[in-house]
Amino acid sequence: MRRAVLRAATIAATMAFVSPLFAPQLLAFPYHATSRGSEVWSEAPLPQPQLDRVTGRAAQLVAASPLARASEPRHIFLTQGGWRWAWLALQNRRSFALSRAMGEPVIVNRGDVATDRLRGVTRSLSGVLAHETCHGMERRHFGAIRSDILAPRWLREGYCDYVAQESTLSAADASRLKAEGRTAPALVYYEGRRRVAAELARNGGNVEALFAAN
Repeated sequence: MRRAVLRAATIAATMAFVSPLFAPQLLAFPYHATSRGSEVWSEAPLPQPQLDRVTGRAAQLVAASPLARASEPRHIFLTQGGWRWAWLALQNRRSFALSRAMGEPVIVNRGDVATDRLRGVTRSLSGVLAHETCHGMERRHFGAIRSDILAPRWLREGYCDYVAQESTLSAADASRLKAEGRTAPALVYYEGRRRVAAELARNGGNVEALFAAN
């Protein structure tokens, strides 16, 4: 009997920990709004006009990709670096955003709706939303295994930065890192975006051919 109770308690505790990873709204975000088809949860207030501008720009960026459907609504969660981000990001706490295949939630850290920026990072919130939405489009179109595992990182991340039309590093930043012989995850994204742009320019913008060739 005691073992059964302990097993049941363990299962319940595990479910309580895991469930928010697939349904982050279970973490009781204090603010919620709907914008251009997406549901947005946040730890900070969500002024509707500014939110609509952010999601509207993200939608425009995404729509330029041939992988996009007519509408790409998402469940978006805006955290501010506290316990919710730590819980949802797990081993990815050093990143500033992520998405997951299960349900395709988009989770962003330290996004500011009012300014359309990410604090501490030279990226726009709308661009980051477009980048993470693009990962979901890659998974849907090519399959999660091919897009998340088999495709090289420069390709899957470079294409999403290409869609977002921005990178964390500037050209000067990238040149300095390479001159110093240093490596950084952001450099993979930056070089990936450049390589993606060059290959798409050569093949007439054929994303299928881009992924098939790499």
